[in-house]
Amino acid sequence: MFFNNKKTILIIILFLVISIAGCGGFPGCGTTEKNSDKNAQENKEMPEEIMDMEVSVLKIMHQADLIPLVELMSRQSGREAGGQESGEGGGQGSGGGEQEAGGGGGQGQKQDIKLTFEKTILGEVLKREMKAEGSNNEEINKIPGNTEEIWNNIKTTVTGLHDQWNKLEPLVMQENIPSDTVNSLEEALESLTLAITEHNYFDTLSFANELTGYLSKISAPFAQNAIPAVNEQRYHVRNILLSAANNNFEEARGSLNYIMEHSQAVTSSLKEREKKLDSLNMSIDNLRGALDEENLGLINIKAAIVMDELVKIKDEIKNSAQG
Repeated sequence: MFFNNKKTILIIILFLVISIAGCGGFPGCGTTEKNSDKNAQENKEMPEEIMDMEVSVLKIMHQADLIPLVELMSRQSGREAGGQESGEGGGQGSGGGEQEAGGGGGQGQKQDIKLTFEKTILGEVLKREMKAEGSNNEEINKIPGNTEEIWNNIKTTVTGLHDQWNKLEPLVMQENIPSDTVNSLEEALESLTLAITEHNYFDTLSFANELTGYLSKISAPFAQNAIPAVNEQRYHVRNILLSAANNNFEEARGSLNYIMEHSQAVTSSLKEREKKLDSLNMSIDNLRGALDEENLGLINIKAAIVMDELVKIKDEIKNSAQG
């Protein structure tokens, strides 16, 4: 009798322990919920709005980067037109150089300005990025006819950016993203819009690039790979060029140091990662040499090579995830 009572008491105690502990201490108990949370995290997909915003910002930077060149072409066309009106030049040119440059300038005026690395700040870097996003050479090398056309295109694109962020924000707010990061992104978007309204081309480039940095941060919770880290590196490559163009070589070196410190992180998941890391680090070292010389043309070329390495790394990460 005593034995049966003791057995009953033990059973009761066992059930009480299970109830209080939520069965967490027993093998298999509660694992369904844990596994469900883990699977939800693994199955999380990158919102299309983040990728759309990244492409839109690249387009804004590409267009804004052309403004000084288009202004130069317009001034040259004006001088040529003035010369023709005063009897100099004897008739309209063939416009062949203008067609090679992708358009622009005065009507029928010959333009010999080519879209080369010293004519823009971000041109060579953006070429690599836009090709990776599917743009063709004609689209990349096309030069609009005038700055009004450029600003109208940019204003249309930034309006779309606001629409994309309006759709994305509720998804972002569900993630464990610091509010400071979200607020900074919104401030960068507002500052970009103001710069565009004021037709300030350099601020447009700067705030658009800032926006890419914040987009890389908010995309991290949606990614199971190093793509957000690669995109942050890309932000720093552009920041090097913008800082150097603004004669702020200290900030440029700060971005370069960040890239150097995190180069191993972005290559860690790749096949032949040591080889890829060596290639990336070599391009970074060459960029550092150009920064030491403070030669803007050389910095532009070497930064483009670093960007090329980062674009290849991103493509490999994407392909391995899809495979």
